[in-house]
Amino acid sequence: MFDIQDGKTFNLQDPYEKNIWDAIKNCPFIAPSRYAKGENGNNLIDGTMSWDSKNPRYGVAELYIDMPGVETANKVSRKKKIHQASEYIFNDERGSDGRLLKARLLGKNMKNMPDADIEDYLLSVAEKNPDKIISLYTGNDTSLRILFMDAKDKKVILSKNKIWVYGDNVYLGATDDAVLTWMKDPKHNKLLEMIRKDTYPDYYPDVSDNILAEETKDSVDKLKDPVVEAAIHREKPNKK
Repeated sequence: MFDIQDGKTFNLQDPYEKNIWDAIKNCPFIAPSRYAKGENGNNLIDGTMSWDSKNPRYGVAELYIDMPGVETANKVSRKKKIHQASEYIFNDERGSDGRLLKARLLGKNMKNMPDADIEDYLLSVAEKNPDKIISLYTGNDTSLRILFMDAKDKKVILSKNKIWVYGDNVYLGATDDAVLTWMKDPKHNKLLEMIRKDTYPDYYPDVSDNILAEETKDSVDKLKDPVVEAAIHREKPNKK
């Protein structure tokens, strides 16, 4: 039995203290950090640090590990990510059109709203979840996400019994991620091109079956992808 109290320190260079630490470090009553979360997403130590508070702790853990410099490093790392996400927003290569499209991909329809409002919204997302913004700008599936979104809006892809379906019997998946996985599979390139043509008939002229079969995954995310161009053209606010 080990008696561990608040403020106890361990010298991990000392074999005896290291052995003690190795024996207790996975104890459920010791959180790996002050704001560590469990599998359910709740903090292992919740509420305030004071027992006489109106909102006392209700987490399982009684103690937490304080490793000098680690928490500060995590804070700095998060600030760097927020800064990186903000830079992507400010320097969007398509300017206001690109930011408008990113907002739509996040489920926010901001058409005809000032660019400053769109920037403010995207920056608020970056503050809470910088990885989400970074993924929008660096991920390789932006074109597919736009295609899926527009195909749903135009009823090219429909939900039947909670399954996304193209045509009468092409089952794409039950979730957005499942549909994106289906779209990324090279063996579905021919069907994917048919979805594109049905969604953007003005941007995709008739293509022979041979060309469809030879299409590769890399063609989905070209810099000047017709899917992206069509979406941006549609999203542009009407200027008087």
